[in-house]
Amino acid sequence: MEVRHLKLVKTVSEEGSLTGAGKRLFLSQSALSHQLREVEEKLGAALFQRVNKKMILTEVGRRVLQTANLVLCELEKAETDVRKYIDGDAGLLRISTECYTVYHWLPPILSSYSKHFPKVEIQIVAEATRQPKEYLLQGKLDLAIISCLTKSEDYGPCEFTELFTDNLVVVTSADHPLAQKETIDASDFSKEHLICYTAPIAVLDVFQRVLIPEGIKPRRVTHMQLSEAIVEMVKANLGITVMANWAIKPYLRSKKLVTIPFTNHAIRRTWYAVTLKSNHQPQFITCFVDHMLRHPIAGDSRPCG
Repeated sequence: MEVRHLKLVKTVSEEGSLTGAGKRLFLSQSALSHQLREVEEKLGAALFQRVNKKMILTEVGRRVLQTANLVLCELEKAETDVRKYIDGDAGLLRISTECYTVYHWLPPILSSYSKHFPKVEIQIVAEATRQPKEYLLQGKLDLAIISCLTKSEDYGPCEFTELFTDNLVVVTSADHPLAQKETIDASDFSKEHLICYTAPIAVLDVFQRVLIPEGIKPRRVTHMQLSEAIVEMVKANLGITVMANWAIKPYLRSKKLVTIPFTNHAIRRTWYAVTLKSNHQPQFITCFVDHMLRHPIAGDSRPCG
């Protein structure tokens, strides 16, 4: 059976005649009669019987009507949802970032966006944190926030929107010997205990852009998941760390920490919002990128746009 057959059965059962059904479906009586014969031949059973010039459903017809009510209702809901999706009124926005520190400044933006788009459900895809490209290209992600961009062609059919730039700085206890330095270079790490985020060295900027090119290895490296835990270790003068200037700023009020820039700002990053290129991109995805551009990022970072 086709959708047109289900519409026919539903409408004829409500109108009681092919004439009345034809007016609602904008079809002639002969066209409806042809469709009815067609579906009855496919099923091998009559769907209606005439009683006092009125078309009454048979037992088979009543069963087909049950299906028609379910299917047509779901189709109507689907059409409504698709229209809302295309118009940007409602939908699911799946987001991930390549760095957990982004959640220092992202939540206020999510909150503000939700007030403007209350029918858009926002889902944080945490498992895509270390592989946003794969999730984007597999259609499991709508938007990724990244900074480790090398060649855009590595991301295939993706569109990049520059959000802001920031600097990574060295963070030490105020009592640490390095706290007296004006700038830090790779050689300063050779005798230090470096506390960094739980991530492979291959994706940590301080290793890839400062230490490895100079052939320097810290005396000791400890990986920790939470910024708060790293900060407390550094406060206790148990090691040093490297963080974005905006990520460490809230912790500087105690005066127990000192930030020192890298020589020549060796780790200056540009952040991007990455989405798949599409002529049918839901409006609410584009609006989220615009929302990030309009709202300043926490700390000392400089939004673009």
